[in-house]
Amino acid sequence: MIVLGIDTSTPLGSTAVLDNGRLVYEYIDNTKASYSKRLLIMIDNALKGAVINMKRIEGYALAIGPGSFTGLRIGLSICKGFFAATGKPIIGVDTLDALANTLLYPSNLICPILDARKGEVYSALYKYKDNELNKLVDNMVIDPKRLCSMIKEPTIFWGDGIEIYRELLLERLGDMAILTSETKGYSNAASIAEIGLKILERGDVPNAMTLKPKYIRRSEAEIKWNKME
Repeated sequence: MIVLGIDTSTPLGSTAVLDNGRLVYEYIDNTKASYSKRLLIMIDNALKGAVINMKRIEGYALAIGPGSFTGLRIGLSICKGFFAATGKPIIGVDTLDALANTLLYPSNLICPILDARKGEVYSALYKYKDNELNKLVDNMVIDPKRLCSMIKEPTIFWGDGIEIYRELLLERLGDMAILTSETKGYSNAASIAEIGLKILERGDVPNAMTLKPKYIRRSEAEIKWNKME
């Protein structure tokens, strides 16, 4: 089964093609342009790199959140357009689940952190048991200081939040904070495609047209609207 993975949850966008679980090609894009202008180009580049025609794609797996509200909406809208044209299923994958899934079988606690702005991060806590990734604490939008207070053991941090909160994590947690060295080049599309493939193989396919982003936090527009009421 050939799956196209798409991540528009952060400014660092990525697309990937998996063929029967094997990563064929992954494309990473960190330009400043809106996803409305670059996502179709990213998809086209991934397909060209994989030497695969769009007609051969059997499913679309994309980050469903948490992450950039605009990026998530654009990614989902484009995938729904593909579904309308081809009838191929869409699998929404939790952004943090996919991020944690990129770290294979460490014994330590795993804590992906993504910049949520406003002095907060998107995060969750995971740990492997018998080679299976278990989610111990569900998705949260949280002050990184409060997140640090939850950490009681050596923990691997991974994601773009490290770039902003590296000093705070080291100050608060010391040797318990295991910070991945390559925070600017991480890519999530391959992991998203891998998780999406497993869901497709189980036959647990959601209704594509009812899929919605997992925002966790209300958008600025909602907050301003409520203040006006």
